[in-house]
Amino acid sequence: MFRMISLLFRSFFILLLCSVSFFSNGQRTNFRFFNYNKENKLNEELVKSSQQDSLGVYYFATDGGVLFLENDHFILVDIPQGKSRYFKEIFRRDNGDLLAVSDDAIYQIKRESGKIILKLFIECNTDNSKPKYPKYLFEDQNNNLWITDYNDIFRYKNGSIEKFAMDEKNRTSSYARSFQFLESDSGRLLIVSQQGWFYQFDENKHEFVESDLHLMRLVFASIKIGKNEFLLGTSQGILKITYDEKNGQLVKEEIKPSISASCFHKLSDSKLLVGTWFQGLIEVDLSDDYKIYPIGGFPYFTINDILFDQYGKYWVSTNSGIVVMEKKFFSYEFQTSNAEYISSINLTSAGKLRFSGRNQVFELDEKRNIISLDFNFEGALDVCEFFGDFTFLGTEQGDLFVYKDKELISKLSISNHAITSIKISSEERIWVVANKELFKFNLKTGIVKSYLKEFNGKRIIQNIQLDDEQNLYIGAEYKHSYLFKFDFITDKITDLSVPTPFEISEDFWVRDMKFDEDTLYMGTSGGLLKYSNKSIEKMDLDDMTNSEVNSLAIDKDHSIWLTTSKGVIRKRKSDISLFTPDQGLPSKTFTTRNLLVDSSGYLWVGTSNGIAYAPILDSILSTPTPVVYLTDSEGELIGQNDLMSIAANSMLLLDVSASIYPQKQNRFEYCVIQASQPIIKWKKLSSKNQILISKLKAGKYKICIRGKHEGNYKWSEAKVIHLKVSRIWYFRWYAILSGCLIILLLIFLTNQYSKKRTQKNLLELEKIVSDRTIQLQNINDELSNANMAKDKFMSIIAHDLRNPFNAIRGFSRILLQDKNLLSAEERKELVETIYRSSNDTYKLLESLLEWANVQKGNFKLKPETFDLKEFLDKNVGIHKSLASLKDLHVSGEFDTAMVKADKAMIDTVIRNLLSNAIKYSFPKQTIRLKCKLDKDFVVVKVSDEGVGMSDKQLEKLFKIDMVSTSEGTANETGTGFGLMLSKEFVELNGGNIWVESEKNKGTSFYFSIPRG
Repeated sequence: MFRMISLLFRSFFILLLCSVSFFSNGQRTNFRFFNYNKENKLNEELVKSSQQDSLGVYYFATDGGVLFLENDHFILVDIPQGKSRYFKEIFRRDNGDLLAVSDDAIYQIKRESGKIILKLFIECNTDNSKPKYPKYLFEDQNNNLWITDYNDIFRYKNGSIEKFAMDEKNRTSSYARSFQFLESDSGRLLIVSQQGWFYQFDENKHEFVESDLHLMRLVFASIKIGKNEFLLGTSQGILKITYDEKNGQLVKEEIKPSISASCFHKLSDSKLLVGTWFQGLIEVDLSDDYKIYPIGGFPYFTINDILFDQYGKYWVSTNSGIVVMEKKFFSYEFQTSNAEYISSINLTSAGKLRFSGRNQVFELDEKRNIISLDFNFEGALDVCEFFGDFTFLGTEQGDLFVYKDKELISKLSISNHAITSIKISSEERIWVVANKELFKFNLKTGIVKSYLKEFNGKRIIQNIQLDDEQNLYIGAEYKHSYLFKFDFITDKITDLSVPTPFEISEDFWVRDMKFDEDTLYMGTSGGLLKYSNKSIEKMDLDDMTNSEVNSLAIDKDHSIWLTTSKGVIRKRKSDISLFTPDQGLPSKTFTTRNLLVDSSGYLWVGTSNGIAYAPILDSILSTPTPVVYLTDSEGELIGQNDLMSIAANSMLLLDVSASIYPQKQNRFEYCVIQASQPIIKWKKLSSKNQILISKLKAGKYKICIRGKHEGNYKWSEAKVIHLKVSRIWYFRWYAILSGCLIILLLIFLTNQYSKKRTQKNLLELEKIVSDRTIQLQNINDELSNANMAKDKFMSIIAHDLRNPFNAIRGFSRILLQDKNLLSAEERKELVETIYRSSNDTYKLLESLLEWANVQKGNFKLKPETFDLKEFLDKNVGIHKSLASLKDLHVSGEFDTAMVKADKAMIDTVIRNLLSNAIKYSFPKQTIRLKCKLDKDFVVVKVSDEGVGMSDKQLEKLFKIDMVSTSEGTANETGTGFGLMLSKEFVELNGGNIWVESEKNKGTSFYFSIPRG
């Protein structure tokens, strides 16, 4: 106990010292992290080991059993009844088999009939010939499987187990760690116990022979780092063990006494990832005197295991869950500070990288140290350029500083505004852009020439670029003239701009340009453009096609790199990848024209928070083929090229995921096509990564699904699911034929029976029916006319009086309840509104009485010439108040329009149509009232964005025998006669009324009135 407390105290003290020392160094490898713990479905957080099978499925050994990860869900594998749930290791053999080690057994993890099971491999704790509390597995070069328990070693070979009894002094004190296996280059097997005793396996004696070396410390982990060279993680730091095969000697060397390593993994030939018991995760540089660097941002202290998966990610098992790590594509960690606003990046003639901040020029040395160069200048730097021994610095103040080596030889005030671009053809032709004006500077003569006149005095120059023949290409900020060329032979500027086959804005600009052989690529305010053979086209960048492009670079593989507000984009042929700060960029704010590919194949990007770089890889990592499940209680896994069958017009719901994690970094696209049809267009999946397929006609189809992981990953191969859609049984030919035959038979039998019965009564019924028909027709006509008149009258009262009274009641209630809250002006406005509504209601009553007279035949049409605009303005005002109760907006656009009609009737028509529009509109929508002059008529249009009408509803409009109504969007009711009344009034005045509508998209009513 005392020893353990002492060890913990010592480790804590070492951790404190190391953490202090760590802060003086920058980390070498930049990682991105994603945690799995109880907050995101990992209920058992103590994870001892992780492993991945050949299908890409991940497994985890925990104190609660073996878990596997499927579609972002951790699923517990069933354990045989009565067996231990404490698992220590998941081990993958060279043949791909997975073995799981528990306290009392070793299992093989298998998938049978689509289900993952634990199949007993070795029963333990049964007798002395079997492992007791197994700890650790190892497979040698001959594929022998070695098993360690708390004190002894066993070899599993050809289905049999052989025991090698070890001395009691090797008994482990650890729950999960025992012997470590060290295999030499020749295949000689060495072991070191957890207590620090070394042994060599003697094939002739068939036993482990003890060596002279004893470490006098606890050993927890090991890794081979070179030719017969090993590192051990011990209770007193990291040791290096070298094995001399000639004399069988072991030599130890103290490497890092401050690090208590629990596991190792190789990052590269010269770098190790080291997990520790109390100090988190660190990186060790084998080539630089074993320097250590902390893995910045790693969330936990105790590391149990590190797995490097087949997709380039690291799964770190800890006492607090699992951490998934991936190397960030970009790095901005240097041995020296890197937090400047980068204004310019360039290469010297010798190929050295130099870049400028606002106040300094920097150079990157061979060890990637950032060195400040001693250039004396005034102002804030905006651009730097290098030519032979010359350095040119342009400032925001418009000054150009010229140095030979580091000696200032010239200072010119080019402009009183910023110098934004410099390109050098020769000492006689140094091109400068300042204040959007082009200048040419002759270094030998000191003469500066402006080309403002050549651009008609317009300051429109944004960027310049030289081609291989030293011709200058000029990018501008004008919609119709955005690209120019200066021919140094003719000394003339030519406008190369051509009409764009796509829409561009008036303030269109070209910010950066790069040549790829004979093709010019331009970064513009409207996206990435390609100029070739006097034609221009916009490059497809997925959903970033129209994003502003500020910087461009082209690598040796002809990949195009560009910066946008969303991040750095790489376009390599048809593959498009986006890199954001999650992939290592220090900022998402990129400075202009600050992308560069150096001669070593690195991409450099300048940001507002420093410079970042990334290796330009020849290959892009492949995203694994998506994994698809049926969305039902079973969650059936669908394989590649599987055949599925559904009935026509039925639904199919699929869940899509990938075997690369975390899932939130995956995006998917799909298409459903005829079996023989090529893929035309991909569709994005919903945020839930589900595909809903429905309403397919009978036939053969293919469901194609592809995925793409964030960062340096390309689209996966498409997963193809073959789908057969069958006709519903009652639509098949034999069902239709049988049905037709049955119907014909029934018709025939019914017809024969009816003929006999009908002939008997035909004469008698014919006379009775004829007499009664005449009587009933006369009575029916009278009743119908009377009922229609009565119903119309009542509908007018219900339809046209209700809304004004509602307004009166509503505003009156406001006056009563909120009178103390209203100002005098507000009270006056409400009273005026109430008066207008009541006055209009009174006029409506008069109109109704007149309409009643029409039904009696006593009404006389009173046409007169008047300005329709006044009626429209008045109705817009009235109905704005009514519409405000439903949070609707009423607008009107009309000019003076003289018409000849009955004022009262036309007023009623407009009110009816506006009231209907309010009734069937939803809050926040707009109702528009318009009119236009036709040849002989004025046409009035009332349109809304509401519920609209189906074709069947449209057929019932304006028909007295098919009058119907439906509730409004706020459950308003009506008689349905308002439109019938409007139709009569319009036609009485010599006009017409019609309607256009689409379900759920709104309705537009039109009526015409003769011009006055």
